[in-house]
Amino acid sequence: MKKGLKITLIVVGSIILLFCILVGIQLSKDFKTEGKLETEIEEITNLMEATDFDEEKFKEKLNNTVSSGDYYKVERAYKNYLRDYLKSLNDIISFYNNLEIDDLLSIDNLKKDGKDYVNSKVLINNYKNQLDKLKENFNSMKDESKVISYLDNKLDSYYKDYYKKIIGEIKQTSTEKELIEYLENSSKILDNIYRVFEFLSNNKKEYELGEDAIYFYNDSLLNEYNTMLSNITNTKSSVSNT
Repeated sequence: MKKGLKITLIVVGSIILLFCILVGIQLSKDFKTEGKLETEIEEITNLMEATDFDEEKFKEKLNNTVSSGDYYKVERAYKNYLRDYLKSLNDIISFYNNLEIDDLLSIDNLKKDGKDYVNSKVLINNYKNQLDKLKENFNSMKDESKVISYLDNKLDSYYKDYYKKIIGEIKQTSTEKELIEYLENSSKILDNIYRVFEFLSNNKKEYELGEDAIYFYNDSLLNEYNTMLSNITNTKSSVSNT
């Protein structure tokens, strides 16, 4: 073998060895980074599923970053998504904190609004519109195109798949399932209350408003009215148990 060829083979072999070492180092760093990120995701998931949700600690997690490189982009997309997810939850909570329907069917309100109950029905429709928008926004957070929009589209497919995987884990939390049920039951309550006002408006000549009760002129309407009230009470119980 000629000396020049031997030197060339040695140089090529050294380059290949160096390349393998560099790849090994990079893979080692990636494994460590992915390990840190998965630990972070597990801690975030535990916070979300905790009986007593610690919002401040949750926000602190969203503001911190444990990874680097392309994993950093995945982490930031994941946490930015969660931040908007939390906002959609807080908007719903704020809605319910400001929801005033407990006294709508009280005798005082029935007397105040009159037997057409225009103001009460307008109020319920406004609540329904707000609720529908909140439901639409919350449901959009589960839409794949919405989820993907948080991630840099130029990233390699591996990181895109990894991102989809960790986002998929969020969707399986019991918190989300409970909230969906809560929204549906609350929507039913508003619908049922509206039906009561429609019933009372359509039968306004069939009852009178007493000091502390409604007096129907026949048992059939009374039974129908009581059934409607029972449906509202039962649905409210479902919401409180969610």
